[in-house]
Amino acid sequence: MYAAVFHAPNNIANEEVYYDHNDERVGGVSLRVNACAICGYDARVFRNGHQKVRPPMILGHEICGQIENDVLLTRTADDTTTQTLIKAGSRVAVSPIIPCLNCKYCYNKQHNLCVDLAEIGSSVDGGFAEYVRIPEKILRIGGLIQVPDDLSDREATLLEPLACSLNGFSQIGPIIGQETTVAIIGDGPIGLLHLQISKRLFGANTIVIGKIPHRVEKAKVMGADAATMLHYNDNDRAYSDDEALKDTLDFTDGGGANVIIVATSNPSAIGFAKKIAGKNSRINLFAGMAKGTSLSLDPNWLHYNQITITGSFSSVPENLQQAARLASNRDINLSEIISHRYSLANIKKGISATEQCSGLRVVIDTF
Repeated sequence: MYAAVFHAPNNIANEEVYYDHNDERVGGVSLRVNACAICGYDARVFRNGHQKVRPPMILGHEICGQIENDVLLTRTADDTTTQTLIKAGSRVAVSPIIPCLNCKYCYNKQHNLCVDLAEIGSSVDGGFAEYVRIPEKILRIGGLIQVPDDLSDREATLLEPLACSLNGFSQIGPIIGQETTVAIIGDGPIGLLHLQISKRLFGANTIVIGKIPHRVEKAKVMGADAATMLHYNDNDRAYSDDEALKDTLDFTDGGGANVIIVATSNPSAIGFAKKIAGKNSRINLFAGMAKGTSLSLDPNWLHYNQITITGSFSSVPENLQQAARLASNRDINLSEIISHRYSLANIKKGISATEQCSGLRVVIDTF
Protein backbone atom coordinates (compact mmCIF):
# COMPACT_ATOMS: atom_id res chain seq x y z
CA MET A 1 0.00 0.00 0.00
CA TYR A 2 0.96 3.66 -0.24
CA ALA A 3 1.84 5.39 3.05
CA ALA A 4 3.59 8.43 4.52
CA VAL A 5 6.30 6.90 6.71
CA PHE A 6 7.99 8.87 9.50
CA HIS A 7 11.69 7.91 9.62
CA ALA A 8 13.19 10.63 11.82
CA PRO A 9 12.57 14.27 12.75
CA ASN A 10 11.97 16.27 9.54
CA ASN A 11 11.96 13.06 7.51
CA ILE A 12 8.64 11.70 6.32
CA ALA A 13 8.54 9.83 3.01
CA ASN A 14 5.73 8.77 0.73
CA GLU A 15 6.47 5.17 -0.21
CA GLU A 16 5.05 1.75 -0.89
CA VAL A 17 5.01 -0.57 2.13
CA TYR A 18 3.86 -4.15 2.60
CA TYR A 19 0.39 -4.53 4.14
CA ASP A 20 -1.31 -7.81 5.08
CA HIS A 21 -5.09 -7.42 4.89
CA ASN A 22 -5.59 -10.66 6.85
CA ASP A 23 -2.79 -10.65 9.42
CA GLU A 24 -3.94 -13.37 11.83
CA ARG A 25 -0.92 -12.78 14.09
CA VAL A 26 -2.09 -9.26 14.88
CA GLY A 27 -5.84 -9.93 14.78
CA GLY A 28 -8.35 -7.13 14.76
CA VAL A 29 -9.76 -5.76 11.53
CA SER A 30 -8.37 -4.08 8.44
CA LEU A 31 -9.61 -0.61 7.62
CA ARG A 32 -9.42 1.23 4.33
CA VAL A 33 -8.60 4.82 5.33
CA ASN A 34 -10.83 7.43 3.70
CA ALA A 35 -9.40 10.43 5.55
CA CYS A 36 -7.10 11.20 8.47
CA ALA A 37 -6.71 14.63 10.08
CA ILE A 38 -3.37 16.10 11.12
CA CYS A 39 -3.25 16.72 14.87
CA GLY A 40 -0.81 19.22 16.35
CA TYR A 41 0.81 16.19 17.97
CA ASP A 42 1.56 14.73 14.52
CA ALA A 43 3.24 17.97 13.44
CA ARG A 44 5.35 18.07 16.61
CA VAL A 45 6.43 14.46 16.16
CA PHE A 46 7.41 15.18 12.56
CA ARG A 47 9.51 18.14 13.65
CA ASN A 48 11.02 16.86 16.90
CA GLY A 49 10.25 13.17 17.30
CA HIS A 50 8.69 11.78 20.48
CA GLN A 51 9.66 9.25 23.11
CA LYS A 52 6.53 7.20 22.33
CA VAL A 53 7.32 6.94 18.61
CA ARG A 54 9.96 4.51 17.36
CA PRO A 55 10.57 5.01 13.63
CA PRO A 56 9.83 3.87 11.07
CA MET A 57 6.23 4.60 11.94
CA ILE A 58 3.09 5.71 10.12
CA LEU A 59 1.57 8.58 12.10
CA GLY A 60 -2.07 9.68 12.23
CA HIS A 61 -4.80 8.80 14.73
CA GLU A 62 -7.82 10.94 13.74
CA ILE A 63 -9.19 8.36 11.32
CA CYS A 64 -12.30 7.71 9.27
CA GLY A 65 -12.41 4.65 7.06
CA GLN A 66 -14.29 1.60 5.86
CA ILE A 67 -13.90 -1.80 7.53
CA GLU A 68 -13.04 -4.70 5.25
CA ASN A 69 -14.74 -7.44 7.29
CA ASP A 70 -17.80 -7.73 9.52
CA VAL A 71 -17.04 -6.81 13.14
CA LEU A 72 -19.03 -7.82 16.22
CA LEU A 73 -18.40 -5.33 19.02
CA THR A 74 -19.20 -6.08 22.65
CA ARG A 75 -19.85 -3.09 24.91
CA THR A 76 -20.54 -3.08 28.63
CA ALA A 77 -22.07 -0.02 30.30
CA ASP A 78 -23.84 0.18 33.66
CA ASP A 79 -23.48 -3.60 34.02
CA THR A 80 -25.36 -4.10 30.75
CA THR A 81 -23.62 -5.86 27.87
CA THR A 82 -24.69 -5.23 24.29
CA GLN A 83 -23.39 -6.54 20.98
CA THR A 84 -23.32 -4.53 17.78
CA LEU A 85 -22.58 -5.90 14.32
CA ILE A 86 -20.82 -3.50 11.98
CA LYS A 87 -20.88 -4.86 8.46
CA ALA A 88 -18.01 -4.84 5.99
CA GLY A 89 -17.89 -1.62 4.00
CA SER A 90 -19.33 0.47 6.83
CA ARG A 91 -17.65 3.76 7.61
CA VAL A 92 -16.19 3.94 11.09
CA ALA A 93 -14.31 6.30 13.37
CA VAL A 94 -11.61 4.94 15.66
CA SER A 95 -10.69 5.36 19.30
CA PRO A 96 -6.88 5.16 18.94
CA ILE A 97 -6.06 3.94 22.46
CA ILE A 98 -4.88 0.33 22.80
CA PRO A 99 -5.20 -0.68 26.47
CA CYS A 100 -3.59 -3.68 28.15
CA LEU A 101 -7.01 -4.81 29.53
CA ASN A 102 -5.29 -6.18 32.66
CA CYS A 103 -4.57 -3.21 34.94
CA LYS A 104 -6.87 -1.66 37.54
CA TYR A 105 -7.71 1.26 35.25
CA CYS A 106 -8.77 -1.09 32.47
CA TYR A 107 -10.89 -3.05 34.95
CA ASN A 108 -12.61 0.25 35.81
CA LYS A 109 -13.04 1.04 32.08
CA GLN A 110 -10.67 4.01 32.37
CA HIS A 111 -8.81 2.67 29.37
CA ASN A 112 -7.15 6.00 28.54
CA LEU A 113 -5.30 5.74 31.88
CA CYS A 114 -3.98 2.22 31.25
CA VAL A 115 -0.53 1.71 32.79
CA ASP A 116 0.72 -0.03 29.63
CA LEU A 117 -1.13 2.01 27.01
CA ALA A 118 -0.29 1.83 23.32
CA GLU A 119 -1.76 4.07 20.64
CA ILE A 120 -2.48 3.98 16.93
CA GLY A 121 -0.18 6.43 15.16
CA SER A 122 2.39 6.35 17.96
CA SER A 123 3.01 2.78 19.11
CA VAL A 124 1.63 1.05 16.00
CA ASP A 125 1.11 2.29 12.46
CA GLY A 126 -1.60 4.90 11.99
CA GLY A 127 -3.84 6.47 9.41
CA PHE A 128 -1.57 8.37 7.02
CA ALA A 129 -1.81 5.41 4.69
CA GLU A 130 -4.26 3.68 2.40
CA TYR A 131 -4.99 1.01 5.02
CA VAL A 132 -4.59 0.62 8.77
CA ARG A 133 -5.10 -2.39 11.05
CA ILE A 134 -7.25 -1.85 14.12
CA PRO A 135 -5.97 -4.16 16.91
CA GLU A 136 -8.25 -6.65 18.63
CA LYS A 137 -7.95 -4.81 21.96
CA ILE A 138 -9.63 -1.75 20.46
CA LEU A 139 -12.50 -3.93 19.29
CA ARG A 140 -12.83 -5.46 22.75
CA ILE A 141 -13.46 -2.05 24.35
CA GLY A 142 -15.92 -0.95 21.66
CA GLY A 143 -13.39 1.43 20.13
CA LEU A 144 -14.95 1.47 16.67
CA ILE A 145 -18.15 3.39 16.05
CA GLN A 146 -20.20 3.56 12.91
CA VAL A 147 -20.12 7.01 11.32
CA PRO A 148 -23.59 8.53 10.91
CA ASP A 149 -24.64 8.90 7.28
CA ASP A 150 -25.04 12.66 7.63
CA LEU A 151 -21.35 13.18 8.46
CA SER A 152 -18.72 13.42 5.74
CA ASP A 153 -15.46 11.49 5.95
CA ARG A 154 -13.60 14.69 6.81
CA GLU A 155 -16.03 15.62 9.55
CA ALA A 156 -15.73 12.11 10.96
CA THR A 157 -11.98 12.51 11.42
CA LEU A 158 -12.76 15.16 14.04
CA LEU A 159 -14.91 12.86 16.15
CA GLU A 160 -11.77 11.71 17.98
CA PRO A 161 -10.59 15.21 19.04
CA LEU A 162 -14.20 16.08 19.91
CA ALA A 163 -14.29 12.97 22.13
CA CYS A 164 -11.10 14.14 23.85
CA SER A 165 -12.63 17.58 24.43
CA LEU A 166 -15.74 15.99 25.93
CA ASN A 167 -13.53 13.96 28.25
CA GLY A 168 -11.83 17.20 29.30
CA PHE A 169 -15.17 18.75 30.24
CA SER A 170 -16.06 15.63 32.20
CA GLN A 171 -13.06 16.29 34.47
CA ILE A 172 -14.05 19.90 35.15
CA GLY A 173 -17.28 19.36 37.02
CA PRO A 174 -20.67 21.09 36.70
CA ILE A 175 -21.11 24.12 34.47
CA ILE A 176 -24.30 26.02 35.25
CA GLY A 177 -25.23 27.99 32.15
CA GLN A 178 -24.72 31.74 32.24
CA GLU A 179 -23.78 31.59 35.90
CA THR A 180 -20.44 30.14 34.77
CA THR A 181 -17.73 32.10 32.96
CA VAL A 182 -15.42 29.92 30.88
CA ALA A 183 -12.06 31.11 29.55
CA ILE A 184 -10.45 29.03 26.80
CA ILE A 185 -6.74 29.68 26.26
CA GLY A 186 -5.99 28.56 22.71
CA ASP A 187 -7.62 29.52 19.42
CA GLY A 188 -6.78 26.41 17.41
CA PRO A 189 -9.12 23.59 16.39
CA ILE A 190 -9.15 22.15 19.91
CA GLY A 191 -9.89 25.52 21.50
CA LEU A 192 -12.76 26.04 19.07
CA LEU A 193 -14.18 22.59 19.80
CA HIS A 194 -14.12 23.52 23.49
CA LEU A 195 -15.87 26.77 22.59
CA GLN A 196 -18.70 24.91 20.86
CA ILE A 197 -19.13 22.56 23.82
CA SER A 198 -19.10 25.44 26.31
CA LYS A 199 -21.68 27.48 24.38
CA ARG A 200 -23.90 24.89 22.71
CA LEU A 201 -24.00 22.24 25.41
CA PHE A 202 -23.78 24.35 28.57
CA GLY A 203 -24.72 27.89 27.51
CA ALA A 204 -21.82 29.32 29.52
CA ASN A 205 -20.45 32.83 29.10
CA THR A 206 -17.26 32.09 27.19
CA ILE A 207 -14.16 34.05 26.22
CA VAL A 208 -11.42 32.75 23.92
CA ILE A 209 -7.84 33.95 24.34
CA GLY A 210 -5.66 33.40 21.26
CA LYS A 211 -2.75 34.78 19.30
CA ILE A 212 -3.73 34.27 15.62
CA PRO A 213 -5.96 37.09 14.32
CA HIS A 214 -8.04 35.03 11.87
CA ARG A 215 -8.64 32.36 14.51
CA VAL A 216 -9.72 34.91 17.10
CA GLU A 217 -12.17 36.30 14.55
CA LYS A 218 -13.39 32.76 13.86
CA ALA A 219 -14.06 32.30 17.58
CA LYS A 220 -16.34 35.35 17.49
CA VAL A 221 -18.20 34.02 14.45
CA MET A 222 -18.64 30.66 16.19
CA GLY A 223 -20.38 32.22 19.16
CA ALA A 224 -17.76 33.33 21.69
CA ASP A 225 -19.17 36.03 23.96
CA ALA A 226 -15.75 37.66 23.81
CA ALA A 227 -12.37 36.98 22.24
CA THR A 228 -9.01 38.63 22.84
CA MET A 229 -5.41 38.29 21.70
CA LEU A 230 -1.97 37.94 23.13
CA HIS A 231 0.26 40.37 21.22
CA TYR A 232 3.82 39.68 20.11
CA ASN A 233 6.40 42.20 21.24
CA ASP A 234 9.26 42.38 18.73
CA ASN A 235 11.58 44.00 21.27
CA ASP A 236 11.11 41.36 23.96
CA ARG A 237 10.60 38.54 21.43
CA ALA A 238 7.71 37.32 23.53
CA TYR A 239 3.95 37.57 23.79
CA SER A 240 2.51 40.25 26.06
CA ASP A 241 -0.63 39.32 27.96
CA ASP A 242 -1.47 42.79 29.33
CA GLU A 243 -4.35 43.52 26.95
CA ALA A 244 -5.71 39.97 27.10
CA LEU A 245 -5.55 40.04 30.89
CA LYS A 246 -7.51 43.29 31.05
CA ASP A 247 -10.08 42.03 28.54
CA THR A 248 -10.58 38.78 30.43
CA LEU A 249 -10.91 40.43 33.83
CA ASP A 250 -13.33 42.99 32.36
CA PHE A 251 -15.34 40.11 30.88
CA THR A 252 -15.58 38.49 34.31
CA ASP A 253 -16.38 41.78 36.10
CA GLY A 254 -12.98 41.65 37.76
CA GLY A 255 -13.62 38.38 39.56
CA GLY A 256 -11.77 36.03 37.24
CA ALA A 257 -13.11 33.06 35.33
CA ASN A 258 -14.91 30.14 36.97
CA VAL A 259 -13.50 27.62 34.50
CA ILE A 260 -10.23 27.92 32.56
CA ILE A 261 -9.25 25.46 29.84
CA VAL A 262 -5.64 25.40 28.67
CA ALA A 263 -6.03 24.19 25.08
CA THR A 264 -2.52 25.02 23.90
CA SER A 265 0.83 23.34 24.41
CA ASN A 266 2.52 26.71 25.10
CA PRO A 267 3.70 26.56 28.75
CA SER A 268 3.16 30.31 29.22
CA ALA A 269 -0.59 29.60 29.07
CA ILE A 270 -0.38 28.05 32.55
CA GLY A 271 0.90 31.33 34.01
CA PHE A 272 -1.87 33.24 32.26
CA ALA A 273 -4.45 30.79 33.57
CA LYS A 274 -3.30 31.54 37.12
CA LYS A 275 -3.69 35.29 36.50
CA ILE A 276 -7.31 35.01 35.35
CA ALA A 277 -8.46 32.38 37.85
CA GLY A 278 -11.22 33.50 40.20
CA LYS A 279 -11.90 32.13 43.64
CA ASN A 280 -13.19 28.56 43.60
CA SER A 281 -12.19 28.29 39.94
CA ARG A 282 -11.34 25.11 38.07
CA ILE A 283 -8.40 24.90 35.66
CA ASN A 284 -8.16 22.04 33.17
CA LEU A 285 -4.79 21.31 31.54
CA PHE A 286 -6.08 19.78 28.33
CA ALA A 287 -2.95 20.05 26.18
CA GLY A 288 0.29 18.18 26.69
CA MET A 289 3.44 20.23 27.17
CA ALA A 290 7.02 19.70 26.10
CA LYS A 291 8.99 17.25 28.22
CA GLY A 292 10.61 19.06 31.13
CA THR A 293 7.89 21.69 31.49
CA SER A 294 7.24 22.34 35.17
CA LEU A 295 4.31 23.82 37.05
CA SER A 296 5.15 26.25 39.86
CA LEU A 297 2.38 26.96 42.36
CA ASP A 298 2.03 29.01 45.52
CA PRO A 299 0.26 26.55 47.83
CA ASN A 300 -1.38 29.43 49.72
CA TRP A 301 -2.86 30.78 46.48
CA LEU A 302 -4.23 27.32 45.80
CA HIS A 303 -5.47 26.89 49.39
CA TYR A 304 -7.03 30.26 50.17
CA ASN A 305 -8.66 30.69 46.77
CA GLN A 306 -9.89 27.08 46.74
CA ILE A 307 -8.53 26.42 43.25
CA THR A 308 -8.93 23.04 41.54
CA ILE A 309 -6.48 21.98 38.83
CA THR A 310 -7.28 18.94 36.70
CA GLY A 311 -5.71 17.23 33.73
CA SER A 312 -7.34 15.26 30.94
CA PHE A 313 -5.84 12.88 28.42
CA SER A 314 -7.35 11.31 25.33
CA SER A 315 -10.80 9.75 25.75
CA VAL A 316 -12.69 6.48 26.09
CA PRO A 317 -15.08 4.88 23.57
CA GLU A 318 -18.13 6.30 25.39
CA ASN A 319 -16.82 9.79 24.63
CA LEU A 320 -16.50 8.85 20.95
CA GLN A 321 -20.09 7.62 20.88
CA GLN A 322 -21.26 10.87 22.46
CA ALA A 323 -19.21 12.85 19.94
CA ALA A 324 -20.91 11.06 17.04
CA ARG A 325 -24.39 11.81 18.45
CA LEU A 326 -23.62 15.48 19.00
CA ALA A 327 -22.08 15.92 15.55
CA SER A 328 -24.90 14.05 13.82
CA ASN A 329 -27.49 16.20 15.60
CA ARG A 330 -25.48 19.31 14.63
CA ASP A 331 -25.19 20.30 18.28
CA ILE A 332 -21.50 20.51 17.38
CA ASN A 333 -20.54 21.61 13.87
CA LEU A 334 -17.33 19.87 12.85
CA SER A 335 -17.26 21.31 9.33
CA GLU A 336 -16.48 24.74 10.82
CA ILE A 337 -13.18 23.37 12.12
CA ILE A 338 -11.89 22.02 8.78
CA SER A 339 -9.97 24.51 6.65
CA HIS A 340 -7.56 22.54 4.42
CA ARG A 341 -7.37 19.18 2.70
CA TYR A 342 -4.44 17.57 0.96
CA SER A 343 -3.71 14.28 -0.72
CA LEU A 344 -1.46 11.76 1.00
CA ALA A 345 1.27 12.67 -1.51
CA ASN A 346 1.19 16.25 -0.22
CA ILE A 347 1.28 15.46 3.50
CA LYS A 348 4.31 17.73 4.03
CA LYS A 349 2.22 20.67 2.83
CA GLY A 350 -0.48 19.65 5.28
CA ILE A 351 2.01 19.52 8.15
CA SER A 352 3.40 22.91 7.14
CA ALA A 353 -0.11 24.43 7.10
CA THR A 354 -0.69 22.98 10.57
CA GLU A 355 2.57 24.38 11.94
CA GLN A 356 2.02 27.81 10.43
CA CYS A 357 -1.55 28.04 11.80
CA SER A 358 -2.65 29.14 8.33
CA GLY A 359 -6.10 27.69 8.90
CA LEU A 360 -7.68 25.30 11.36
CA ARG A 361 -7.74 21.49 10.99
CA VAL A 362 -5.99 19.95 8.00
CA VAL A 363 -7.38 16.66 6.65
CA ILE A 364 -5.47 14.19 4.49
CA ASP A 365 -7.55 12.37 1.87
CA THR A 366 -5.89 9.00 1.40
CA PHE A 367 -7.80 7.81 -1.67
